[in-house]
Amino acid sequence: MSETTNKRQSALERAGIPQPSFLKKNHYIGLVGIVLMYLLAGTFSSYSQTINMTIIYAIIGASLIVVFGLAGQLTLGHTIFVACGVFLSANITTAWGRGLETELPIAFAVAFVLGMIVGFPSLRVNELYLALATFAVAFVGVQILFEWKEFTGGGSGKGIGDLEFFGREFSRGPTLVRIGLVILLFSFWVVGNIQDGRTGRSMNALRTSETAARAAGIPVAWLKILCFGIGGGLAGWAGVLYIHTLRYGIPENFGVNLSIIVVLALIIGGKHRLMGAVLGAVFVRWLPEILRSVQEYEGVIYGGVLVILTLWSPDGLVGMFERLGGHIKRLAIDPLLSKNGEKAVSEQTNVVSPLSSNHLESFSSDQLRGALQIKNASVAFGGVKAVDDVSFEIPAGAVTGLIGSNGAGKTTLFNAVTGHVKGATGQFILDDQDLTGKPIHIRSLRGMGRTFQNLNLHDDLTVLEHALLGLDRNIKYNRVSESFRLPWVIREEKKAHFVAAEILEHMDLLEYWNDKVEDLPYGLQKRVDVVRALATNPSILLLDEPAAGLPTAEALEMMKKVKEFAQYTSAGVLIIEHNVELVADVSERVIVLDTGAILADGSPEEVMKDEQVIAAYLGT
Repeated sequence: MSETTNKRQSALERAGIPQPSFLKKNHYIGLVGIVLMYLLAGTFSSYSQTINMTIIYAIIGASLIVVFGLAGQLTLGHTIFVACGVFLSANITTAWGRGLETELPIAFAVAFVLGMIVGFPSLRVNELYLALATFAVAFVGVQILFEWKEFTGGGSGKGIGDLEFFGREFSRGPTLVRIGLVILLFSFWVVGNIQDGRTGRSMNALRTSETAARAAGIPVAWLKILCFGIGGGLAGWAGVLYIHTLRYGIPENFGVNLSIIVVLALIIGGKHRLMGAVLGAVFVRWLPEILRSVQEYEGVIYGGVLVILTLWSPDGLVGMFERLGGHIKRLAIDPLLSKNGEKAVSEQTNVVSPLSSNHLESFSSDQLRGALQIKNASVAFGGVKAVDDVSFEIPAGAVTGLIGSNGAGKTTLFNAVTGHVKGATGQFILDDQDLTGKPIHIRSLRGMGRTFQNLNLHDDLTVLEHALLGLDRNIKYNRVSESFRLPWVIREEKKAHFVAAEILEHMDLLEYWNDKVEDLPYGLQKRVDVVRALATNPSILLLDEPAAGLPTAEALEMMKKVKEFAQYTSAGVLIIEHNVELVADVSERVIVLDTGAILADGSPEEVMKDEQVIAAYLGT
């Protein structure tokens, strides 16, 4: 590595991207708030039960953030996990005579397994149908609890034993509030770490575009089941607190009504933020306490607030406060900092290519990759063959163009190769690996990267997070380590952030690192789509109309960057395009499809002179 490269400041540092750390500013704010509540618990002893119920709702809200806020799996049966914690705790204290040291781990473990079981319907249905499926789970679950009298006491319910921890007995009231705050802090710590790590990014990707998440190599099916497991386990902790607060549990209390209320509370507070779980819990627990005269109109008030927030603040109360704070910041603070901020970014010039960065060394390869064999590929929709017995081979490291008129079968062929279309026949071999019949994410992990004709971006994620999503397979830590933010988690996250920043700089997106993709112009969104695919370090990159809607000059510049990256990684490129000039400029070989079959195959010059191509595609 040259001396110039060694002295080169990283893209992450020049852009001012914060490096992952053990604690963030909002962690300190939350910790101070919980410590204050802990110290003042005795002062508000007359409100201990209401405070405890608020804490319980906040923990349930945090568990729903994992299932609903992150992964987008709408559930109306979540309180069955709370009931699991309630009656396990009742039996452990009364039958076994054990305390919280046994109640909490067993409640989490059993509710976690139950959650994973309940999550199985999410593999087949989603959105409204998933909500109906979980609604049925809640209904059937309550009936089972009614009938299981040895465990729940049936319709009469079951009481709780003493509040103990390793044999030491505690009084309830303020002491239980303090215990609840500790459990709340731990729950929020775990959920916050999941949000900030690879699991949170993957779940957000699943929520916003399941198709694109699979294409990035994310194991979508496992994530769906995992989110229900984690959410169930945390809700089980809430159940332990619940029965210690009320000292009695009845099955009918954990039906669909409570499930709807806790979901509404999270939506009102803000389903993507932990602070939203707190605000929602405070709203639904303290509003009836403060306004006792309007308790009978509780449902009307909740519904009215929900409608107003849906229209004016879809991100709930926390989103409304964030926008207000952002507006104040733009008016009062940004004018003072804008000049310095612009200077910090614009003064740096790309004297040295990002591809020479130490952080991208793991992407560099001298061995050509991306040898793709497509044998007898066919796709039929009804009686129409969109792809008809197509066979060709692409040598490793080659840049190949695939052109054809609208409806020629180009994108359908891409979907067959990457596994995005059902019923495709034929054989697909990449670098001597037979990927025929493999799931989409497995094909991606084996070296197939792709972009989409219709982008398929993740609207709630930033540009940087799209790059990090592509890097997910290279981040080496497990889910348990992530939950506790262990040192190697931070180390791996830092490494990934440095790599992501270099890729963004290479594609001229570094200055937009913190922008949400939904706020970017179309041309930049196209680049983000490419960045996500490049970050997977594919053996072959399949680009589906990357230049659609872009001026030729901008498209050529983007493809120049893609070719440079592909050459650096020794990867192949297969590009679908209608822009003949672009394909001819960047491709070594061009294949022409017409009505699902190969019409021509050769160098760009040969293909453009082919009479059949001229008649069928370029026009006579």
